[in-house]
Amino acid sequence: MNNEVTNFYDQYAQREWERLDADVYSRIMFMQHMDFVMEHIKPGMHVLDAGCGAGRYAIEFAKIGCNVTLFDISGEQLSIAQEKITERDLSGNISGYVQGDVRDLSVFAESTFDMVICYGAPLSYVLDGRDAAVAEFYRVLKSGGVVAASVNNKWGILRDLVGRQFQDFFNNPKYWYIHKVLDTGDLPKHEKIAQPARHFFHACELKELFAFGMFKELQLATSPSIICGSRQQANQLCEDEAAYSTILDIEMRAYRNEALADSGEFLLVKGKKGDFYDICSIYRCG
Repeated sequence: MNNEVTNFYDQYAQREWERLDADVYSRIMFMQHMDFVMEHIKPGMHVLDAGCGAGRYAIEFAKIGCNVTLFDISGEQLSIAQEKITERDLSGNISGYVQGDVRDLSVFAESTFDMVICYGAPLSYVLDGRDAAVAEFYRVLKSGGVVAASVNNKWGILRDLVGRQFQDFFNNPKYWYIHKVLDTGDLPKHEKIAQPARHFFHACELKELFAFGMFKELQLATSPSIICGSRQQANQLCEDEAAYSTILDIEMRAYRNEALADSGEFLLVKGKKGDFYDICSIYRCG
């Protein structure tokens, strides 16, 4: 496992639980991530929440009646998730809590799950191991099963930083590796950034990753789409109930528009595992 990522999320602890409910901006992101897969979720499904963090999404799947397996690189995050799930009396819908790395799901048999969720950017942290992780998602999914993931968005994070008016960031591009990220997507470990090294994706790159991973019917989305870069302004506007309703409506209409995919803080993708004949047709189409 990646010890640096493990240690970061062990220390991040309760803040990961709070992150998706910190403000209106964050709650809209959570709603969009859930909405992206709602049409595929049915009671009784076996769901792997790969990179589950503190269990926000796992709780929602369990409420619907899915059988959820929580998987995360951080033992501390799994402990928090178990505590939150127990508090809500949802343990009966939990199949297990497993610590591990998304690049190696060998603890699970082939074709075990109806859905694999990998939200919150675990694929950004595995760097060159993202092909291995996507291959593992494919292996553990049943034929016709759905995968959904979100990653850090290269262009969206720059919009976010402009909105936060980080002048010291933009006037020192070499120090902050701005051009390296623009050219490669890779952000090395930085002395002033608490998080480990990450990869920031652009839309075509993410779609190609899952296409080469043999997933079909791929769709992209972004979160948030319109208010990215305007966190403070959006939170202030949404203090008015009518304004909040309007902004939420705009966001929910816009976030699946693939023309906007590179604009949000997070980039989302989903697809289905085809059967043997689907794979053969992909190779024939070359």
